[in-house]
Amino acid sequence: MTATALPIVFFLMIFLCMASSLAFLVLLAIWLYRDAKLHGQDPVLWVLICIFASPIIALILYLAFGRKQTMLPCQSCQQPIPHTAQYCEHCGAANSQYDQPLPRRKMNGFLKGAIATGAVSLLSVVFMFVALFAFAMNAGGGSQVTGSASVPIRGASFTVNSGWALVSAENHSEGVWNFSLSKSSNGYHMDSTFTLDDPDARTLMANAECTGGPLLLNISQDGQLVESIDLSRAETQPVAIPLDGCAAGQVDLQLVNEGATDISGSIWVE
Repeated sequence: MTATALPIVFFLMIFLCMASSLAFLVLLAIWLYRDAKLHGQDPVLWVLICIFASPIIALILYLAFGRKQTMLPCQSCQQPIPHTAQYCEHCGAANSQYDQPLPRRKMNGFLKGAIATGAVSLLSVVFMFVALFAFAMNAGGGSQVTGSASVPIRGASFTVNSGWALVSAENHSEGVWNFSLSKSSNGYHMDSTFTLDDPDARTLMANAECTGGPLLLNISQDGQLVESIDLSRAETQPVAIPLDGCAAGQVDLQLVNEGATDISGSIWVE
């Protein structure tokens, strides 16, 4: 799956999960309402539990405690009466079904629909996490090539972020680091790395668009900061950054957001 297709699949899974979850809630609420009336329960109460507590919790509680009594229509007045009642409490007629085995009920169509949409919702969550994992693996998978016309940037093997981010995405396609970030907490960062073969002949190119700032690009080597550039204050795009201050070997890049929003751009080495 390509890096472009992965975010599309991810958002489709989100939409499918939301739609199927809503359908699951509605179908289960309808089934609870109808079935609760047949068992002498308050149908409105069970629907409220389903909506405000949780459909799963409501279903478990109802199956465990709500179906203790089965209501059947009186043969005389058609009012619902307990299956165990000898006489109808409404018209006084004898219950012809008293002490008889309960009729076997088939699974209601609403319950079938609720089970099906619940399964779709669960599967969409699983596929959503699979797409997210594949996107992360794709973002970190860059090939290391030196001595060519350009040096490919690849994803950092492991980074830790203590902040939060809204709609964050990045990938490494043909050695170019592409990134986007809608909004995040101050200090949120994205990381990449590349192997520098000739510091005097190479230039780091950064093309970034954002609102506000600062948006810092930190260049480090062997754990030491070599240079820090505020991309949000660049007068021209792309920004050309000489790498003669670095030595041959691995160079680490860190894009740090300190207040910018609607960030998008690309970074590569020429």
